[in-house]
Amino acid sequence: MAAGGEGAPGSRIVTVVASNRATSIAEFVAAWVPAPWSALVVVEDGPARSFALPESAVPVHHVSWAEIEADRSVPDPAVFSRRDSAIKTYGLWIAVTRLAADIVIALDDDCIPVGPPGDFVTAHVAALSPRARWVPSIEGFPTRGLPYFDLGDMPGAVANMGLWREVADYDAPQTLALQRAGRLAHAYEPPHGNRLMHPEHYWPWCAMNIAFRREVAPLLYMPKMGEGSPYRRFDDIWSGTILQRCCRHLGLPLSAGDPHIRHARASDPLVNLEKEAPGIRANEVFWKHVEAVPLSDRETTPPACMEAVARHLARPAAIARGNDALAGFVRAEAARIATWCGMFRDAGWR
Repeated sequence: MAAGGEGAPGSRIVTVVASNRATSIAEFVAAWVPAPWSALVVVEDGPARSFALPESAVPVHHVSWAEIEADRSVPDPAVFSRRDSAIKTYGLWIAVTRLAADIVIALDDDCIPVGPPGDFVTAHVAALSPRARWVPSIEGFPTRGLPYFDLGDMPGAVANMGLWREVADYDAPQTLALQRAGRLAHAYEPPHGNRLMHPEHYWPWCAMNIAFRREVAPLLYMPKMGEGSPYRRFDDIWSGTILQRCCRHLGLPLSAGDPHIRHARASDPLVNLEKEAPGIRANEVFWKHVEAVPLSDRETTPPACMEAVARHLARPAAIARGNDALAGFVRAEAARIATWCGMFRDAGWR
């Protein structure tokens, strides 16, 4: 828990977006009007701020590599990715420590609202708020046995993944295969509703459209990818694997579904294939290494769980044997996670 307490959900919402595309980020800011959050953090993935942002009714904090390197709360700027969307992790850090966010939303710069921007935020807040303990057997259908009056209540999710319309979140091989077969639809419509995900399952966590409560911020570190890393485009997937493992141990629910955004894909599937290729094989085993993290009754908080992950990744990994790139990455990642946790400890998280 951060020093000063958790704060009422929704009392202060900060949104984070990373970009190195002046046109895309300008379109993003223009699309989200009126801005439904208290502040916006734009992390420019470049050496310095190189583009101006449109006028906004809410404060906009525009940072780049230069600001990361000058930040005294960051002992090692190499903790954060460069030339990769995972650089938005620095924006998450700013949101919870400098801007005192109660809820953080993270979006990609090619994500556009499908309705009133305020409805989008309301749906994320609802997913993170208490919900009925009783639910029908079939969603939206009042099946027999459902209480009429008292459905009980239970905690909401601590982190929610919203979904995407028009362009689904396929990897590059699936995108190319569907395109070749003439079955790549740009009119994808995900099902409506929001569900708590079963804690024993792993599922692909896509950081294109997410929201989380401030107390779990230490669990939202996205592994370093892009420049200086053998891997790309698995930062959110592997971050989600760690998040899910730790939340299962802590008994904290996660959810997926509403709200939706319109995803106007800005990336090239052939370029994505080159970026994803090294990580496709590693993705088959990385989750097993995370599953093997020993967590005990001593790890009762998000920082403690992440520190346990770091200790485990630092050990020689039999699961990475035969894959020198993965073994080296896992060891380096252990040090980066430890540094990330230290930043939160220094900021008052316990």
